Order: sequence, then structure tokens, then C-alpha cells
Amino acid sequence: MTMTERKKNFYQNLIISDEDKIRAESALKSKGVEKHIQIKEKLLTWSENSNIEYAKIASTYRYDKRIRKVLFKFISYLEEFYRAVILDNYINRLKQKFWINEVRLKLKEYSNNLNDALEHIDFSSLLIQCQKLPKQKQELCLFPKSKYLKENSIALKELRNAVMHNKFLLLYRGFEECYVNGVDAGKSANLKANILNLIQFLPAEVGKKCLKEVNECKEDRNGENDTAWDLPQQIIISLNA
Repeated sequence: MTMTERKKNFYQNLIISDEDKIRAESALKSKGVEKHIQIKEKLLTWSENSNIEYAKIASTYRYDKRIRKVLFKFISYLEEFYRAVILDNYINRLKQKFWINEVRLKLKEYSNNLNDALEHIDFSSLLIQCQKLPKQKQELCLFPKSKYLKENSIALKELRNAVMHNKFLLLYRGFEECYVNGVDAGKSANLKANILNLIQFLPAEVGKKCLKEVNECKEDRNGENDTAWDLPQQIIISLNA
């Protein structure tokens, strides 16, 4: 099927105003036809009829982007926080038995510059290194008190990768299962559970701010030239304080 045919497929069963057709054409060009079709098909599964409003599709896309921006900010905070704990405590004490192999290699590569070494290891290695620190220093990282720290760390790493690689989070199916309060049975691999997992890794006050900003993503912030904000209730992620 050609791209022209795929675009026609997107417009089928679509309720859209003439004004929004111009916006839709721009969005299809910049954000992709296939992604819009995927969103449309997902929303149609919840619809009581065979038609769907374009405003719901556009709002879903914008909602996902807002969530990604919030998560990017707080994941970046966490990476900087972990690097700071290590750097501040070991900048002048480089000969340590607890360095993982990745850190040892980077220290060698960057002439024993710990700052450069830490900035050139991936997030997974950074998490592992923090968990290998002596207990007193490890406590500075404020890891959640859970017997599932390993599993939740893996889930956090996957959420981080999805956000940093700009995945469409509301449709993403690559999240890992994590153990958190606030979801059914206390464990899940859905987006809500993974956001709650990120929050439990953050310092308490920072976590509260993250929760608040995620909840605010659903609010109507429309300008006069925007497509109407019409966010389907089924996709809204509501987090309890």
C-alpha cells in the first residue's frame, strides 16, 4: 500500500473540520502517517461507533509528548544526582575495589578523570555502580527500600531508554514489570507503574513534583490556533499523591 493510500486510510471514518485538515496535513508530514494511524486504531477500540474525532487523535499525541518532556526532566535529574553522589565522594579517591568494569575502563580511557568517566557510561552502568558503593555512600542515593530493587532498576533503565529515544509512550509495549504501590496487585509493566517506579527512585520532594507535573499533562493549555483539546478519558494517567 502506497503512502497516499495509507493517508487515505487515516482519513477514513475521521471526523475533522476543514480548519483542522490543514493542521492534520502538517502533523502527518512532520510526525508521520503511521503513528497517527496507530493512535487512531487504538482509540477506535474504545469508541462506541466506527468514527473518531481528529481532535482526540491530536490531543493524544500532544498528551504523550507532554509526558515525555516531564519524564525526560526528572530522569535527567536522577542521572545527575547519581553522578554527583559518586563524584563528590570519590573525586580524589580513585583507587577503589568496588568500581565496576565499565567505570574502570572509562577511568583508563579518560586519564583518571572521574567526571569524564561517569559522563561516558550508560544509565544502566551508573545504576549498577551506585548499588555497588559502600553502604554508607549507597544510602546517599536514596534507593527505594524494596526487595525488588534489582527488578525495579531494570524497569527504570527501560523507561529511561524509551523516553530518551522518544518512543510514543502510550503505545509502547517494551516496558519491564516493576513493583510499586498504586497499581493492581502491586506490580505491572504498564506506563503508569513505570512512572510510579521512577517517582520512588527520586528524592521525596522531587518525586512529588514529578507526580504533580505528570497529572497536569492532561490539562487544556490550548491557544486560539490549536486543534481543540479533547483527550480520551481512557488514556489519562492519574497518579495519587
